Amino acid sequence: MTRDQREAAKQRLWNLELRLNGINALTENMSDKGGAEIASILEETAAEIASIEKQLATKWEFLFNFIGGGWNSEIAFTKEDAIEQALFNHAQTGLDCLRVDVDSFRVSTPTDYKNQMSTFY
Repeated sequence: MTRDQREAAKQRLWNLELRLNGINALTENMSDKGGAEIASILEETAAEIASIEKQLATKWEFLFNFIGGGWNSEIAFTKEDAIEQALFNHAQTGLDCLRVDVDSFRVSTPTDYKNQMSTFY
C-alpha cells in the first residue's frame, strides 16, 4: 500500500462511518429499523469498515537490497515509510557499503524471504 492508497482508504473509512451514523440516526425511531434492505446496507457498511480498519492497522514487511550487495527488511505501513526508515537507519552507520537501493523495495513474500535467507546457508 502506498501513502496515496492509505490516504484514500482513510477517506473511504471516514465516508463509510458518516454513512453508517446517518442511517442509524434516520432509523433510530423506526420500529422495524427500516426493514431488511436497510439492515443489509448497515451490515455491508459495517463489514467494509472492519475490512478497511484491519487493512489500515496492518504493517507490512518490505525487503530491499543494498547497492553494494546484501539485503535487509523494514516493517512499515507503506512502501514510502519503509524507504524512509531504511535510509534513516542505514545512514546512521556511516558505512558506504550499506547504501540502500530504493528501487529494490518490495513486499516480502514467503518465497522471496526464503530465497533471501538461503544466501546465509
